[in-house]
Amino acid sequence: MCARFARSSTLTFRGIPSFIIRWVGCRGPSFSQCTSRNNNNNNVKHWSMLGAPLAASPLRLCAVPGYDGRCNDVVYCNPSHRAENQSTVIYFGGDMQDFTENMQSHRDSKNYLKWNLEDTARILHGNFADCHIIVIRPARIEYKTFSCFKNFVPCNNCGSPEHTPMHFALQHLERLLQNVSEKLRTMSAEDVDAAISLSKTSHIHDETETEAEQTPHVGSDEANLWWRENLHLDKNNLLVIGFSKGCVVLNQFLYEFHYLKTLTPDDHSSMSVVSRIKDMYWLDGGHSGGKNTWITSRPLLETLTRLGINVHIHVTPYQIQDDRRPCIRKEEKVFGDLLRRLGAPVTRTIHFENMFPNLYMHFDIINVFRLVNVHGSSTQCTEPASK
Repeated sequence: MCARFARSSTLTFRGIPSFIIRWVGCRGPSFSQCTSRNNNNNNVKHWSMLGAPLAASPLRLCAVPGYDGRCNDVVYCNPSHRAENQSTVIYFGGDMQDFTENMQSHRDSKNYLKWNLEDTARILHGNFADCHIIVIRPARIEYKTFSCFKNFVPCNNCGSPEHTPMHFALQHLERLLQNVSEKLRTMSAEDVDAAISLSKTSHIHDETETEAEQTPHVGSDEANLWWRENLHLDKNNLLVIGFSKGCVVLNQFLYEFHYLKTLTPDDHSSMSVVSRIKDMYWLDGGHSGGKNTWITSRPLLETLTRLGINVHIHVTPYQIQDDRRPCIRKEEKVFGDLLRRLGAPVTRTIHFENMFPNLYMHFDIINVFRLVNVHGSSTQCTEPASK
């Protein structure tokens, strides 16, 4: 269990080349060119007052209430600097992704520790620096391995989905965003600092990191908490990301889009949150259920197309070249091809295309999926879904 509202105090970032890191406390290539390693937090505060972006420190919020008694733990990461049009990035992770201490205690999960939930929030923050980041922990992680997002989609003990036309997943998401916003708005600066001092450092350092890349903690006075002014995460534009098992939540959203738009068109209770979803990212979706890894129902994809949501498909050989689960490759192709024929705004990116598949490749898509759009990368190629 996490300490309520615990927050990591080590503000470093790895997995993305240093020239991409937009949230260090200067405009130069490293933090050391702005302030020496011996300077104290006052120097960092001085930079923040001059308008340089602040580093983010993920903040745990435990047992956040949502719809009809459902609760989820959430990791929140604030934006680096102000943006005229605020957006909220929402992430649903895969098997084994958990809080650092839980992954460290598991024989297999500890091998993938650098993709713990807090560090995943940091990775997303590096790619969406102007956005609020929300990482939603599964309601249950069976055997400390299998992510079960039962609050969003009915599932078995391994987390494989049993999709239904309506599970109130969208209502649950909206309530979570509302309650996270309220908690962040009402915490005092002293409470935030107290939570930081009581929390354990969760960041896992790469051997390649230098001390200059390890940004010191900035005290949480009100000047550094500008990001929570009038905070309403549910009112922002929403970008929804699913990785691996987490894609089952995005698939359930498609069922509920169709239910709300076609079967109950006069029910506007959830249409507000639907209208705010602008982008959906499927990152190497997969689960052990044998079907519905990717949605292939034409009516559901027609509804998605009519909503005009930008669809981003990112895959690796780990999933689409798995001969033990050929349905993943077949369903992914149908999903992309049908959306393309329907006229949906969809792109498909293959990462590590000519490399031997392994689980590290699968996780590494979290680090690289945005690089093709931001800086380009030789590990991937982007194309429209084939006609």
